[in-house]
Amino acid sequence: MDRMVLNEANLTNAVLVRSVLTRSDLGGAIVEGADFSDAVIDLLQKQALCKYASGTNPVTGVSTRKSLGCGNSRRNAYGSPSSPLLSAPPQQLLDRDGFCDPATGLCEAS
Repeated sequence: MDRMVLNEANLTNAVLVRSVLTRSDLGGAIVEGADFSDAVIDLLQKQALCKYASGTNPVTGVSTRKSLGCGNSRRNAYGSPSSPLLSAPPQQLLDRDGFCDPATGLCEAS
């Protein structure tokens, strides 16, 4: 999703874990309940999203504001490639290779 124009996109409850959104335009996007854990997003874009981000993702259980790092004193604590484990998705969503495998039951979020 690098360099995409997502103006006014409806990203309600989207799971955008580990996505790359550098130089993307999310102006006016609806991000209620979206999970941006470990997503790489430009700082200015994060700050703009933090002004109105709200909700909790129903699949991962992660707060949208927390996944964006809103209000975090460490500027790049979330979404930084150098600190990928600070906001990793819940273990039950991924198998040992980092993918959801329905056969293992790991896809079931509880």
